[in-house]
Amino acid sequence: CPFQNKKNNKKQKGILIMKFKRLVAGLLSVVMVFGLVACSSNNGASEANGTNNANEVSNTQEAGQEPVHLNLAESWGFEYFYTVITPDVTSSGYDLTYWLPSFYDTLVEYDSNGELSGVLAESWSMSEDGCTYTFKIRQGIQFSDGSDLTAEDVAKSLLAVPVNLGQYNGGYGKLSTIVKDAVAVDEYTVEFQLEQPYYGTMRELCLANPWGIVSSEQLNEDLTAKDTFMSATCGTGPYMYSGDNNGQVFNFEYNTNYWGEKPDVDSFSVKNIPDNDAKLLALKNGEIDFYTGITKISAENFEEMSASDGFSAKADENALQTYYMGYNLNDPIFGEQVVREAIATAVDKDSITQNIFGGLYEAADTFFSRSLPYCDVDQKVYEYNMEAANKLLDDAGYVDTDNDGIREKAGVKLSAEFVYQTGSASDDDTVVYICDQLKQIGIELTPSSAAMMDWFAMVSGGQYGVTIFKTQGGYYDPTVVVGGLDPKTSTDPILSQVNAYLPDGSLDELNAATEEEKIQEIYNTILTTMSDKCLVTPLYYTHQLSVYNSNVSDYEYSGDTSFTSVQNIKVK
Repeated sequence: CPFQNKKNNKKQKGILIMKFKRLVAGLLSVVMVFGLVACSSNNGASEANGTNNANEVSNTQEAGQEPVHLNLAESWGFEYFYTVITPDVTSSGYDLTYWLPSFYDTLVEYDSNGELSGVLAESWSMSEDGCTYTFKIRQGIQFSDGSDLTAEDVAKSLLAVPVNLGQYNGGYGKLSTIVKDAVAVDEYTVEFQLEQPYYGTMRELCLANPWGIVSSEQLNEDLTAKDTFMSATCGTGPYMYSGDNNGQVFNFEYNTNYWGEKPDVDSFSVKNIPDNDAKLLALKNGEIDFYTGITKISAENFEEMSASDGFSAKADENALQTYYMGYNLNDPIFGEQVVREAIATAVDKDSITQNIFGGLYEAADTFFSRSLPYCDVDQKVYEYNMEAANKLLDDAGYVDTDNDGIREKAGVKLSAEFVYQTGSASDDDTVVYICDQLKQIGIELTPSSAAMMDWFAMVSGGQYGVTIFKTQGGYYDPTVVVGGLDPKTSTDPILSQVNAYLPDGSLDELNAATEEEKIQEIYNTILTTMSDKCLVTPLYYTHQLSVYNSNVSDYEYSGDTSFTSVQNIKVK
């Protein structure tokens, strides 16, 4: 973050941004909100023998048809085309993050059955001490710049991640902070060495941001990224940047060196349309053909496109992330478990998902979806029961002594601020709905929305009673999110409170565990502790959404639906 005076302020702002993005599913990864978030499941369908398809063209061209070009939409433009995205290289904070699987492959990914499968790695193994991973790399693959993929490219790509993250190292998970070395043992064998065992290694390696494999010819000797990435993608994925944009429209084309299954779409343009209503209008007018993302598509827009001739809407069947209520556990009100339990019992999650989200999302009983690794654990579930919620508070001695509708005990009224981020109509509706429900049990929560960074500052400073937030989603759940429970390394002021309720050393033991049975045992402890003590209240699981016109016949969601995989778009 250059510039003196302004320089220091901007650097501090950048650090704060990064800290926040470690909280978000897709913000810095997604970041990731998001998150971020990412590997394309379509890559796994490529041929196992690793033959190079450099002279092949897309399906439509091979059949003698006109090349297929689609127009897509994003809420920002692109400035940088490398896999490591930080506030230092992009003004949007996201840049190419959610599109990376269209241009870059990872070593591994999760298939449609939730099983780990190879992408650029055809096999792998782990040492007994859990500190060394050995990958056998597919042969006969080329990057979009024409250079051959070798073990050296993989080794340098892995080592370049912490270098290019710089002060933001750790923002995409623990793995980048414990890299010891990466060595090309021979032309197609890589040893990835860690300072300590880490059970989340393989899951984090699925994330194209930051672990996508790039051409080492585009890295400097010190492993910093060359300026090439200001105007080019240099990966093994199905598409590449054309180097052509007018600041609002960015053009991409098929990578003729692509080694995998040929996509239906030959080329595409991404239009920068920040306003979601404008995106929908552009789709209706034929200006764009497709877009995806829960931050871009409301339940109303989804239902409208589902019912409109010439248009389609599709929701992924798998949960993307969890929205939850987080409590200030240091607050005298919400430090009381009975108050948290009463709130959890008084919130009608089914009504939220039906009335606010039109049934597109599902009520969440547990902090993580049970379909995620290590998360199919028996946990206490708080069923909606307003009578039971009132009884909990009655039995705990909370009464309304002055008939103002607010319970109190020992002179402390059950009244606090419900802080949340500005910018989402559905969050507005959800918070207001919850506040109205809690009035029925004598708890007064006052909605207070704030811009992203202001919200983060308030929550970090303990200036809140309750907030609403979400897990990072996709491949970040559960390992990176669970890492956020550790106050020694976490900048997550909400979840880092959980560690105080866990047995001493639980998270250190988890990070160093190499046996699946032990990992599962610790997850059982973490998840049951969070539910038994009602440390957070899960609200609903989101599902990724897409809308498109008649030029598109289908979209196959990848293993991490936070990210757009253009190769998974099917055309008629």
